[in-house]
Amino acid sequence: MSMRYDRLFGLFIVVVMLGSLAGVAVYNMDDTTQDPNGNDPIDDGSFEVNGFYFYEDLSLGGYVTLTVDELGNALSVPFRADPRNVSHITIEDTAVSQIVNAQKVYLTFDPNIENFEETKNDVQIAMGEVSRLISRVNVNQVVPTAAITADIPNETYDDTIPLKDCTHATDTVAVLYFTVGEGDTAKMQGNCTIISGNTGEDLILTADKYGMYLIGVKV
Repeated sequence: MSMRYDRLFGLFIVVVMLGSLAGVAVYNMDDTTQDPNGNDPIDDGSFEVNGFYFYEDLSLGGYVTLTVDELGNALSVPFRADPRNVSHITIEDTAVSQIVNAQKVYLTFDPNIENFEETKNDVQIAMGEVSRLISRVNVNQVVPTAAITADIPNETYDDTIPLKDCTHATDTVAVLYFTVGEGDTAKMQGNCTIISGNTGEDLILTADKYGMYLIGVKV
């Protein structure tokens, strides 16, 4: 395996791990006055954004919201982004609803972009932020697959990494393409979902807000 593909493989391992880690804590509805750590978020500096409550968790370095899944389980979901600071990011509803019934989900990016080395860590984080929530909202409990849009010229291709771009998106196969430099938005392009940020850090914020929308928290 070439060095570039070796780095990609390491990125994919992290994305898969982020998608399978707890990241989302589940606990009984009878205990909704406390989070899984026994803290009372309502009395501990919580705030409201568009009718949804969040509280800052200093141990995580992020913001946590409480919501309920379709089985009636209360979910404690942490995010990196402060929900009060993402109003400029636009999320199309169709980019979210398309995930719910998909039979297969691919998270993909272009490894041949000019600034790949500078943005790969941000892409990794953004993909992980979305990956961890997809099986929670997908009716088929699909675990997303990390992919790349194209082979890397002059490098030996690692066939364990699928090649997927927006042309592979269908009504039942969801493709989420992560990119930098196309605005702070999650939008549909045909059947393909484009998740973008003007910078790598902006991409993470877009992915976080997209994740909020996935679980029904529209801030």
